[in-house]
Amino acid sequence: MLLNLGLSCRTGHARYGLCGFGLLIVSLALLYFDPVEIIKSTELKFVDKSYAYQLWQKPPVKVYVSVYIFNVTNADRFLEGEDEKLNVQEIGPYVYWEELENTNCTFNSNDTITYIPRRKLHFELSSSVGDPETDRIIIPNIPLLGFSSMLRNSPMFVNVVFNSLVEYQDSKPMLNLSVKEFLWGYDDNLVKMASNVLPTWINFDKFGLLDRMLDEGTNIITMAVPTERQKKRPYTIDQFNGSPMLHQWTKNDESADTPTLEKATEGILFPRHLTPDMNFPIYRKAFCRTLPLTYDSTGKMPDGYPVYLYKFQPEVFNSSLEDNHYYCPKDGCLPSGLSDISPCYYNIPVAVSFPHFYGGDPSLVENVNGVAPDAGKHESEVAVQPDLGIPLEVNIKIQLNLVVKATRFVNRAQKFNDLTLPICWLHLEVKSLPESLIALLYLCFNVGPVLVKAVVALTAAVGFFLVGLTVRRFGKNQQQQQQQQQQQANEPVRIEDCDHEDYGDGDVESGGLIAKRGAASSHLLITKHLLGDQLYLPLQHIVPTSSVIVDYEDYAPEHARGR
Repeated sequence: MLLNLGLSCRTGHARYGLCGFGLLIVSLALLYFDPVEIIKSTELKFVDKSYAYQLWQKPPVKVYVSVYIFNVTNADRFLEGEDEKLNVQEIGPYVYWEELENTNCTFNSNDTITYIPRRKLHFELSSSVGDPETDRIIIPNIPLLGFSSMLRNSPMFVNVVFNSLVEYQDSKPMLNLSVKEFLWGYDDNLVKMASNVLPTWINFDKFGLLDRMLDEGTNIITMAVPTERQKKRPYTIDQFNGSPMLHQWTKNDESADTPTLEKATEGILFPRHLTPDMNFPIYRKAFCRTLPLTYDSTGKMPDGYPVYLYKFQPEVFNSSLEDNHYYCPKDGCLPSGLSDISPCYYNIPVAVSFPHFYGGDPSLVENVNGVAPDAGKHESEVAVQPDLGIPLEVNIKIQLNLVVKATRFVNRAQKFNDLTLPICWLHLEVKSLPESLIALLYLCFNVGPVLVKAVVALTAAVGFFLVGLTVRRFGKNQQQQQQQQQQQANEPVRIEDCDHEDYGDGDVESGGLIAKRGAASSHLLITKHLLGDQLYLPLQHIVPTSSVIVDYEDYAPEHARGR
C-alpha cells in the first residue's frame, strides 16, 4: 500500500513536469513562429478574394484630387503691352475623389496578373473653394497657343494658313471660362475643326484639361504579383499595353533609346519588408513617364505606426539627370524643373513640374508674377508601412504647364513667345484609411505584439513553475526516503528463536532465528548456531519487504550483545 502511494505521487509529479516542459516548448514556438507574422502573411497574400487582392482590385480608400488653377489677373494689360509679365493668382482647391476599379483581372502562369484599370472622378463640393459651374477664370487659350507652338518648325505656308484660320475663327489668346468648362470641356472652334480634318489625331471635339488627362482609354496592364518563387519585384508593372517600354518616347525608331518600366509601380501596393535602399518609379499614364520615388527618412504616423517616407527629389525634373535624357524633345531639353509630356498629349507642347516651379530653374519663376515655390507646400511625399508594404499617407503634387516656343506668323500668339505658362497643379492625397485597414494595423502593431508577449511570458512562467515544483517535490521525496532509511538504520533488530515451519521453506534448519524490528513488515531469517538465542544486527543488512537468509557466522561473535 505504501509502495502504491509512493508510485502514485511520483506519477503525479511526472505529469506536472511534462506539462511544464510542454508550456516552455509552446512559449519558444510562439517566439519562433510569430502568430502576428502568420496573420500578416495570410491577409497580404495576393490571391483571388484575399484582403490584399480586394485592397488592390477596388481600393476602399478615397484618393482625393485637388485642383488649383492659375487665374490670369492682367490679361488685357499684358496683351496690350502695358504689363511685361503675366500676373497669376492661384484659385482652389476644387476637390474630386477618384474611384478606381481594376477590371478583367486574369492571373497568369508566370506570376503576373493582367487587368484594365477604370477611373472616375466625383466632385466634392464640401471640400472645395467654390462651385465649378459658377466660378469663372481667365486662362491662356491652350489649343491656340499649343497649335501655334507645335507648328513653329512647319513651312511658312502652313503657319500662314493657320494664322488665317485663327483670325477667321476669331480665337482669343485668353479665355473667360467656368471652372467646369476649363476642366471638363468647352466648345473650341480650332479643336472642332482639327477633329473634323484630322480625326485620327484629334479624336475629340471639346477640350477640357482633366478630361484629356484622365482619358486613359482602354489600357491593358500586366503586373508582377508576390509569390514564394519570386523572380520580379512584387506589384511592379511588367507590361503596359503589351510592352515593357514607353514607346511614345522612342526616337528615330531606336528602341535602345527608349525608357522602360523596370521596377515601376502604380503606387497602390508595395512589396513587404521594405528596406531603405529600395526606391520606386511611379507610373501613371497622365504623367507620361515614370517619376522616381526615393527613400528620404523613417518616421511615424500620428497613431505611432512606423513608416518609410518617400519623396520626389527637387531635382527630379532636371535635364542634367542621366535618366531624363529620354524625355527631352527632339529640338532640345527643357529648362531644369520641366519635363516634356507632349508625346502623350497630341504633341501639344505641355510639360509637368512641381507646383509653382519648385526646384526648377529660377527663370521659370521670374517670367511670371504670382508664383512662389515653397518646399513645405509643394513637396511630394508618400508614407509606406515598410512591413506591410501599404501606403498610409499620400501627397503627390504635379503642375501642368504650357511651353510656348517662338511661334511664327501667328499674330495672336506672338506675346507668349518663349514663355512657360503655369496652367494648374494637382494634389493627389489620401486623407483617411478604411476601417478594415485600421483594424489590421491595430492588430499587427498594437494588440498582436502585446498579446503574444503576454502569452509567451505567461506560458513560460507557468512552465518554469511546474518544472520547478516537480524538481522540488522530487527532491523532497528523495530526502524523506533518505531520512526514513536513516531512522530505520538506528533502530536495533532482535533475533528470536523460531521454527522453520513458521518462516522458512525447508532451506532453514529447525530452530532458526527470525529478525524483527518494531512494526516493520520485513523479516530476516538467520541460521541459528551455538551462540545463543538473541542477537542484534545493523538495519542496513535488512532488506525491506523480503526474507533474506544469511550465515550467522558472518556476525558472530563481534556483533553478539549477550544472551
